[in-house]
Amino acid sequence: MASSTPPYSINTSKPHQIPHPNPKNHLHKQQKRPHRLQSSSSMLTSSSYNSASSAHGKFLTPSSSTSLQSHHLSLPLLGPEFRRSRTTKVISKRNLSSPRTYFSQTRSPSAAAVDITARLLCSSLDDIQGLHGILGSFQHKLKIPEDYCFVLHELGNRDKCPPKALAFFHASIPLMRNSTEKGKLLTAVIGILGKLGRHDLARQVFEFGLSQGFGNTVYAYSALISAYARNGLSSEAMSVFSLMKATGVRPNNISYNAVIDACGKGGVDLEITVGFFREMLQNGICPDRKTFNSLLAGCSHAGRLEDARILFDEMIDLGIGRDIYTYNTFIDVLCKGGNMEFAVEVIPDMLTNYIQPNVVTYSTLMDGYAKLERHDEALNLYMEMKSLGIQLDRVCYNTLLSIYVKSGRYEDITRVCEEMEVIGIDKDIITYNSLITGYGKQGRFDIVSYLIRDMRKKGVASNVLTYSTLMDIYSKAGMHEDAANVFFDFKESGLKADVVLYSSFIDMLAKNGLVKCAMWLLDEMTQIGIEPNVVTYNTIIDGFGKSRFFFEGGIGNGMAGGKGNCNQIVKIFGNLTKEIMQPMVEEATKKSEDLFCILGLFQRMIQQRVKPNVVTFSAILNACSRCDSFEDASLLLDQLRLFDSFVYGVALGLLMGCRDAWLRAQSLFDEVRCMDNPTSSAFYNALTDMLWHYGQRRGAQQVVLEGVQRQVWENTWNEFTLDLHLMSSGAAQAMVHLWLLSMSAIISKGQKLPEVVSILTGWGKHSKVTGASPLRRVIQTLLNSIGAPFHLERFNIGRFVSPGAIASAWLRESGTITVLLLHDERSQPSSPLTLLPSLQALQL
Repeated sequence: MASSTPPYSINTSKPHQIPHPNPKNHLHKQQKRPHRLQSSSSMLTSSSYNSASSAHGKFLTPSSSTSLQSHHLSLPLLGPEFRRSRTTKVISKRNLSSPRTYFSQTRSPSAAAVDITARLLCSSLDDIQGLHGILGSFQHKLKIPEDYCFVLHELGNRDKCPPKALAFFHASIPLMRNSTEKGKLLTAVIGILGKLGRHDLARQVFEFGLSQGFGNTVYAYSALISAYARNGLSSEAMSVFSLMKATGVRPNNISYNAVIDACGKGGVDLEITVGFFREMLQNGICPDRKTFNSLLAGCSHAGRLEDARILFDEMIDLGIGRDIYTYNTFIDVLCKGGNMEFAVEVIPDMLTNYIQPNVVTYSTLMDGYAKLERHDEALNLYMEMKSLGIQLDRVCYNTLLSIYVKSGRYEDITRVCEEMEVIGIDKDIITYNSLITGYGKQGRFDIVSYLIRDMRKKGVASNVLTYSTLMDIYSKAGMHEDAANVFFDFKESGLKADVVLYSSFIDMLAKNGLVKCAMWLLDEMTQIGIEPNVVTYNTIIDGFGKSRFFFEGGIGNGMAGGKGNCNQIVKIFGNLTKEIMQPMVEEATKKSEDLFCILGLFQRMIQQRVKPNVVTFSAILNACSRCDSFEDASLLLDQLRLFDSFVYGVALGLLMGCRDAWLRAQSLFDEVRCMDNPTSSAFYNALTDMLWHYGQRRGAQQVVLEGVQRQVWENTWNEFTLDLHLMSSGAAQAMVHLWLLSMSAIISKGQKLPEVVSILTGWGKHSKVTGASPLRRVIQTLLNSIGAPFHLERFNIGRFVSPGAIASAWLRESGTITVLLLHDERSQPSSPLTLLPSLQALQL
């Protein structure tokens, strides 16, 4: 923070210390450490955050990420859009709220307060006269206002009936002796209504207090801000805070803590949150532990690791002790940043300060490991919890179930569910959603149906994620009618849709080539105020050209014929497609209309400032491969220029066969290599398919060779076995030529082939029609066209085999090499022998 806010200027210049090695039993090693967390300063050298601004006394300024280094410094760097993360993955909210006592007073409630509370809990909400009667019989025995506040809190905590609490408040107000006592009761009921999720009633009763002359207090305003904060309504909380100052009520420590907490929970930009903190200091109001805890929560939500580290250390500088919530929130920041080694290093510091890790600590660490798919380490923490006698809560059980679901450990899932039932922890919607996801991916739709029935039986209401999950698993299984029915059921449920649900249904439409339907749904979601994200746009772009499988009666589409297909789709999608399918059917062969839709889609992305990611680029390249003409593909490819001119230049250069493009392509491939394998392999597949489709066979082969050398496709290349499971059609065909040339080079050195050589394509387990593998058919056609002596294995229709001796004889034939060497339709002259050094490198 700048020096303009004394005396709490933040100084982060600290001597660097050697980080302690991560102990194996990190939760049991209590070592003597300095009070400041030893590993905190070392985070600077390991994270991608730049702390230069911090060293000069600037607090919570935006961190700049370290840019990736290019192997070709003279080449232009890739634009930031291409390097963006492939998804906008949303992490589920977990219960990190600090434990609060809802009623705190110096004296215990009177016996009369306890008695009237018991009577009221048993009373009926409809019996207003009875409520007044109960209150009248006890009013002379109740302490004012302490007992009344106690009753309100008990009604909220135990009865959880907002109307009854509100009725008790209105019945009690006339019994208060002055405005101060009325104000205390008002503050209590606002807090209770906010806790029960009825911020609307909290605002009504606040307005009532204002109109009656006892609500214009700092406590009432602060309670209303907290009510909005509890429900994640940051805008409303900030509005009340502004109203408070405008009416002349001076905010206190509680007010600032409440608005800072609201900003953190509501995902407000961290700079705005820090602005309230600075204002607090300028007004001479001292921050406390809750202030810093709320600021840390804001850093956690924003993923600002370095800023959280500064705050974490600054608490000690200001003499503010850390509590369990402080540590748990800081651990959460580290876990969300993927810094698990540093996260577990916080535990010894907790123990040094006599703070024992609790179930939230372990649950946060388990979730962090689980999100990185480090399941063994997460399960080790689970076993350690059990050994320490820490009882798991529902959140921790849900995390554990999620790990078992992702690992496919269904016996353990059954065991955990039984354990939850024995100890009395009911499944919530998060539990059910996780189980539905796991069993749905396994194709166990009988269990999915049981889980849905069980939810309804136990009164667990479905949420938006439930519907999105069901649509996703049904769509991926080709159960489009079930997926469509889920969408229509959702529209009748009264729930508020989100971008994930609409994107799921749009994805299903796009994957089945219904681009116009997808665009129609995109318009609908925009009209109701849901902003599409990059995932939504990517699915529609990727759907371009797939309509041919429905309207041209393509092989393996799983349907009978063109016209029948359209009728079946109309039946499946019902009212959604009834009005727009008929003109689409009449002009199904005019793919240019879909192209026009896609071109308009790019303009919408730009207008709505939706930034593309690498999946967007892959989708554009895939769409190019489905164009009917090179001119249409060039028009579509030109849209890349709108997003990243460097990627556009590389793609166009390779498509035109420019040798100079390969130098720039090396830089692009180096960037792609830094991404996860599914994302990078998808990009290689898309680029290769486009090149192969438009006759750039040699260029496609060179791209595949670059991918093999960078290990983009896992476990693909072997001297005598080729696994094409993860490859697209064009990439797989280029790879077959490359692999056969490699074996030819081996034979030329006098080495013998093994008894059997094989090519794996898969048998079509995940195809639209199970067993109808498009890749298998493509490779079979290719092998037949070049005369390669391969045939389908008798007991494995996803594997082509050839006896080694026969394959060797074929490869030695004079015309074989000529058949295997590929050529580009548009290229600068080059020697076919340039492949040999690369092939020899692969054999080493």
